[in-house]
Amino acid sequence: MTREEMDQAIMKLIEDEAEANGTTVGVLIGHDRKAWRCAIRQRIMWRARMELKASYPAIARVMHRTHPAVLRTVRNYEER
Repeated sequence: MTREEMDQAIMKLIEDEAEANGTTVGVLIGHDRKAWRCAIRQRIMWRARMELKASYPAIARVMHRTHPAVLRTVRNYEER
């Protein structure tokens, strides 16, 4: 999968989660720390890693985060 295809696949995950949770992509990519938004972001990052086999830098690029932040988020999600 090319970089562009991976970015599109991750964005599709974000769009699906936004629609399922009655919010927007912008809210989910944003940096608001409300618990429900953080929980959805965590699930998106975990799904991108597990379902799409996306790299941490790829997820970070689309989610506007650093790759260490994504790594920590995925690990924390798995521990819950």
